[in-house]
Amino acid sequence: PPWDPARIHPGTATVADSAFVREATAGNLLEVRLGTLAIQRSANSAVKQFGQRMVGDHSAMGKQWSDLAAKGGLKATTTLDATQQQSLSQLSSLTGAGFDRAYMTAMVQDHQQDVAKFQQAGPSAQSPEVRTLAASSVTTMQQHLTLAQQVASQVGASTAAVATTAAPPVANSPVPTTNNTNGVARNSDREVNDRDVARNGTHADGKYAQELAYDHMLEVKLARLAQQKARDQKVKALANDIASDFGSWQIRWTNLASSNGGVAVSGNLGRHHQDKLDRLEKASRANFDKVYLSIVSEHLGSMVPYLQKEGQQASSATIRRAAGDELASVRQKANQAERLQSQVQASAKVKDRNRSLSSNK
Repeated sequence: PPWDPARIHPGTATVADSAFVREATAGNLLEVRLGTLAIQRSANSAVKQFGQRMVGDHSAMGKQWSDLAAKGGLKATTTLDATQQQSLSQLSSLTGAGFDRAYMTAMVQDHQQDVAKFQQAGPSAQSPEVRTLAASSVTTMQQHLTLAQQVASQVGASTAAVATTAAPPVANSPVPTTNNTNGVARNSDREVNDRDVARNGTHADGKYAQELAYDHMLEVKLARLAQQKARDQKVKALANDIASDFGSWQIRWTNLASSNGGVAVSGNLGRHHQDKLDRLEKASRANFDKVYLSIVSEHLGSMVPYLQKEGQQASSATIRRAAGDELASVRQKANQAERLQSQVQASAKVKDRNRSLSSNK
């Protein structure tokens, strides 16, 4: 018979169900331990926020599985096994950027494996309670996987072996499409999409948060390139600030998209945003700073009215507050990029004039 822990005598659960529940409780315990380590060890704000999300979500999920185990007469796992302990020990020996890369690589791999495992084993469980809890766990872990891929790309961790998995759509809500919404640029780049439709309701707020998550993702990717290739130290400093601030903000907007209508954010940019990234990647070393500042000043400039106007029209008070919190900083960085762009152009003209004079002599 199906295992209903509320009415079935302890010991009647199937062997497979019992093993699945124990494995689920152990997996949540490991994620909490690793997330706690990330909060303590990482100096990267995006990694710290990801670790905090893991501690919060997996603590709650772990309690759900432990309660289910207790009702069914099972003993919940309270210690890590040898393999899990080894993973924790290995990460405990690392610090700085090395820790960030190793932790985020592990998070991508762990969540990929967990999603596949729960999708395969969950629906075949004998207990309806196990099937239900496994299904809700998959949804959360899919969101974690998407976040893990994004943060991993920011810190240079490996995501190559991971298949992108999107969270399932909320009932009675259209499936979020990324072809027209992720990375849609404003002004001259604007496409016809949900921005041109009256925004109201939870799902519309989720789409707004999704678009800002992609805006932030683009800025982080551009900044990572500038950290490697920029020649001017002031340009590098701006890129460092953007990578740090926008990396943590990107996670916030991804979470807000998920919590408002279940709108998913993938790890891929849309066509217009990808064009900007491609343009910077193709820039010569001599022109790199100028191209980077041109793209950033234009893109951040277009974000300012989007945060100021559309942000305050959101139904969600949390989204309105997030948009307001970011507005001043985004405006300041847009102005800074514009000023640096003028300085770089003026410096280039002086160098060209000096070369010309030297050639004439």
